Amino acid sequence: MNLIYPINFVGHDEWMESGYEPKLAHGDVITRDGEVLGNWRVVDYDHEDEYSSGQFEFLLDGESVVKFAEGFAMLDVRTSRGLALSNLTRTIREWHENE
Repeated sequence: MNLIYPINFVGHDEWMESGYEPKLAHGDVITRDGEVLGNWRVVDYDHEDEYSSGQFEFLLDGESVVKFAEGFAMLDVRTSRGLALSNLTRTIREWHENE
């Protein structure tokens, strides 16, 4: 596995390439050094509606309570979904660096 970013959302590309298939809307969050921080998931969206809103969520490894979340207005619009993922990634990175 190629972990090129400080914070990596494993399975995210496969989720996007699948057409946002709900069964693929989750995966591990791993640092560049291979440390598993937790899990990501996408909730509250309709994969058949490119303009559907939704939310990225981050849960600590082994926990069921959402630690951080970031909503997006439109699923298939990169500026909306991509900005939400970028904001969530930054939040996780800052939290991890200050832990």
